[in-house]
Amino acid sequence: MTSQKQDAPSGFSKAADTYDAAVRHNITGSQRLVISLPDGEYRRVVDVGCGTGFTSAALLERFDVQEIVGVDPAEGMLDVFASKLEEFPGVQVQLRAQDVMEMDVADGSADAVISAMALHWFPDKPGAIARMARALRPGGVLAILTAGRGGEIAWQELLEEVGAPEAWTGWFATNQRDVDEMEADIRAAGLEPLDVWMERRRRATPADAFMARTRAVAAHLLGNPPGGYSELDQRINAALHERAGSDGFVYDYCKLFAVARRPD
Repeated sequence: MTSQKQDAPSGFSKAADTYDAAVRHNITGSQRLVISLPDGEYRRVVDVGCGTGFTSAALLERFDVQEIVGVDPAEGMLDVFASKLEEFPGVQVQLRAQDVMEMDVADGSADAVISAMALHWFPDKPGAIARMARALRPGGVLAILTAGRGGEIAWQELLEEVGAPEAWTGWFATNQRDVDEMEADIRAAGLEPLDVWMERRRRATPADAFMARTRAVAAHLLGNPPGGYSELDQRINAALHERAGSDGFVYDYCKLFAVARRPD
């Protein structure tokens, strides 16, 4: 495991208190992912990379969920999720600070496994999909939202221009996935793809808001000291403000959605 991956949980813990305010697009993406699930009974759900709990909350708006197992290696994110448990009345919620590959979830025990905006942080993506698939009962559904290939080119170019480390500039090619890649991983895990699609959006985001998002999702790459900002953070912030026009920093973002079922 690389140092980037080792530091990611601590980075997300560091940003946990401001995470929800900075990632509104992730929250709405999770809602669209939940809407795409086929009708059915999802009584026991595993939320992998559950973060602060907004994907689990979206599930409750549509389904009669009775038990949620939230898995995330960032304890700070789980603390924020735990502070929201009054929003989950009548639901048994278990929060576990675990990596996807080591999660304590029995095979065949879940009606659904959902993972929103987390897969791109997993070092072994095919392995993670296979591990999540094992947790499904026959007929159970896996739903994934992750970073899609081909997005964020303007952002990657900015990072390269300011001299960000290769661990960051090379992240896009390594961690984004395309429809064909996702479908192949799903089939290799023994699941039947139901729907796999890409959503591409052009966003214009104020520079300050984009920087807040960056500090929320990439704290481990920025290396900010307590109560301050690293030199890299300051270079990126200056470049964002320089590039932002009247509409803000304009960039394309691709989200990859996938829904699959374990055969009966």
